[in-house]
Order: sequence, then structure tokens, then C-alpha cells
Amino acid sequence: MNAVNDRKSVLSMNDSQKKLILLVFFALFLVANAFLVIVHEPWRDEIHAWLLAKNLSIPELIENSRVEGHPRLWHFILMPFAKLGAPIWTIHVISYLCVAFSAYLFLFKTKVSAAFKVVVLFTIPFLYTFSSISRNYCLILLLGMLICVLYDKRYERPILYSVLISLMVFTHVLAWGLVAGFTITFHITEIVLKIAGRSKIEKKAFSKILIGFAMIVISTLVAVFSIAGYDNPEVTAEKTTHSNMVVLFLACLIVATIVLTVISKFKIWKEAVIFILSMAFKIYVYAFVYSGVLFQRIILIYVYMLFFILLLKASGVGLSKVTKAIIVIAFFASFFFNSSLVETYTLITHDIIWNYSSGKEMAEYINENLPDESVILVDGSTYAQALLIYTDKEIYDISRECDFSEAILEATDYKVIAQSLTDEENYDKYQGKYLVAYYLFRDLPYEEVYRTSGSIMAEDYILYRIP
Repeated sequence: MNAVNDRKSVLSMNDSQKKLILLVFFALFLVANAFLVIVHEPWRDEIHAWLLAKNLSIPELIENSRVEGHPRLWHFILMPFAKLGAPIWTIHVISYLCVAFSAYLFLFKTKVSAAFKVVVLFTIPFLYTFSSISRNYCLILLLGMLICVLYDKRYERPILYSVLISLMVFTHVLAWGLVAGFTITFHITEIVLKIAGRSKIEKKAFSKILIGFAMIVISTLVAVFSIAGYDNPEVTAEKTTHSNMVVLFLACLIVATIVLTVISKFKIWKEAVIFILSMAFKIYVYAFVYSGVLFQRIILIYVYMLFFILLLKASGVGLSKVTKAIIVIAFFASFFFNSSLVETYTLITHDIIWNYSSGKEMAEYINENLPDESVILVDGSTYAQALLIYTDKEIYDISRECDFSEAILEATDYKVIAQSLTDEENYDKYQGKYLVAYYLFRDLPYEEVYRTSGSIMAEDYILYRIP
């Protein structure tokens, strides 16, 4: 009897020790990500979301979805802070907290090994990318982690499970495949079984599943119709070598998942369907809608792979040790696709040393060296937003001939901008004023005053005086 008690004590102590070790690593992670948030300078895509949330009403924000092509959950979260006059760094606090809570759930609420947790915590996807670069991707990580934690209890709490999926609809278009997978493998599957008379779920529980399904359908319709008629001249499906490589990688992941499902004798078909649909929808977007595969979208692939692993573990499906090892090895090996792991650490290093954007550098020069009454001409609202938040100078958008705040909704049309910069008819009107031009337009026939030192995102500027 004493031997049994001693063994229980040792096991209990080991669990306590594991939790303590995870707490130490979690604390180190929080400090590291906080430091990386502090040194990061926001670029135009981060600032653009903040300015939209600050300047638009809810109906205007929804209407603007047709220009942006994004559902608006991220903007609605930013809106109260932006409208109350909070500083721009608030956006980083929000993304930092989203990732921090996601990491907490991963470390303390999922069933994978402690060693796996620690390695993932300091590699991909928790470190830096979704925390420092504040965009809507951090919401996918957070909601997905909540769904993974709830996955084995989804029959007990179908409404909460459905609410999380419904919210996922409004994070990003690239999350819609994931939404479809969760919905098909739970709600639609149970509805089909009920119709076929094979459902074991009680009437009250089934009604909750129906309510949840209705929420997801309504959310999807709202999100789809809000961006219907999407028209942005910068967004094309023009294929590149990079986008083709990504599509091929996604296709390989789908094939590997199908093989794994067959090997498991279809025990993991639900989790496989979720993952396959998430990858297949990405392929559709990159091949036919928008071929721009930013680094954060590459990291999103690993987020979905991590969800797949966590869902497999939560499902309780018995897989052989060899199969489990192959899945984990494949996950970490995939970090080397597109040099993603190396790129993550390289970006971290560069963000510490260099400007992520040169907007702040240009704004500080303007504030310190130009007269207070100076009117600053800019060459297009999209790029000018990166310096707007750092200066109180009057800013005028010459490409649309209006105050900058009135052009905030517009997509950048480079042909219009190039014409405005060199149009002789505008010379007298702009004579004696200062112009901040994006580096895309070099060597203009004006007096160059200052040129920024460069940035990671090539978001660099030249300050001219029009004599």
C-alpha cells in the first residue's frame, strides 16, 4: 500500500514539476514577445486597420469591406480603442495579448507532450510574427486554439463551439476553409445522421447543434455578402514562382493527409477533412483570387498544421507510435519550407536592428525641421499612412486632390500618382510646398531634402521641396 502511495506521489510531483517548467518557459516567452513588440515599428497594413477603425462608422466599415476584401472582426475590436484616442501602440498590446492567451491555452490546456510544447512555443507560430506584426491573423490563432481546447467537449457545449466557429468566419477569408471543415464534421454530419435515423444524440442536444449551425450559416452569409463585389486594383491572381511553390506545398500536405487517413483506416477522417479543406481553400485563393503570399500567410499554414495535431490528440483516436512520430517530424521538417524558420529568426534580428517601416523616421524629420504651418503633400494614402500617426502637420493627397483623411479608404493607383507627381499643371499650385514620395518614384525633378535610411518592408520615403 505504501509503495502504491509513493508511486502516486512521484507521479504527482512529476506533473507539478512539468507545470512549473512550463510556467518558467511561458514567463520567458512573454518577456521575449513583449520585447519584440516594443522594438517593432508598425507598417502601413497595421496602421491602415487602426485608421479605418478610428475614422469610420460601423456601416462605413462594413461597406469598405468591398475595397479591403477582409471581414471586419479585427477592426471592430480595434474600434473602441481607436475612437477613444488610444495611442497606436494599443494595437500591439491587443495582438500581444491574443497570442499570449493562445500560448497559455497551448501550454496548459492541450494534451501534447511538454517537450513538443516548449519547442513550438519558441519557433512557429507563437514567437514574434502574430504578436509583433499586429493584424487579424492573431485572431485565427486565438479562436483556433480555443476550438482545439473545446474539441473533445463539443458535444457537451455545442453552442460555445459554434460561437467560436462563427467568430472565425469574421477573422480572414483564409480561415473559411477551416470553418467549413469544423462545420461539416460536426453540425452537418450530425444533421445527416439524424435524417438517416442513425443519430444517438438526444433531442435537446440536437436542437443546440441546429442553433449552432444556423449561427455559422448566418455569419458566413453576412461575411460573404459584406465583401461581395470586391474590387481592388492591387489584388490579382497573377501567378508567381513563389505562389506556385506555396500551392504545390499545400497540395503535398493534402496528399500526405489523405495517405495518413487511409493508413489509420479512416479513424481520423474528421480531423483530416478539417485540415484538407483548410489547405484546399488556401489553394483556391492563391490560384484564382489573390496570389500575394505574405510571410504571415505562410506562417498560417503551420498554424493549421498545429491545429491538426492538437485535434488528433483531443479526439483520442489511437494512432501507433510510429504514426505519431511521423506526424511530429513532418510538422517540424515543414518549418524549412520557404526557409520559414530561418526567416522568422532573421526577421526578429532585423526588426531589432533596423526600421520595419521608415514612416516614423520621416515623420520625426518633418516634425523637427519643417515649419509648423507646412503643408505636406503625399503621393498616395496607402503608403502615407505609415507616417501620418507620428505628425500633426497638415497632409494633402495630391493623387486625389483632397485632404489626406478623405483619401484614407482608397486603394493606391500608381498611374494616377505618377501623373500627379510630374503634372506641369499642378506645379504652380504646389510651388513652395513639401512632398513626401514613396521610393517607387525616384529622381523626381524637385529639390531632395531628406531620404530615409531604409526599412525591412521597403516602406521608404523621400522628402522633396517643390521650388
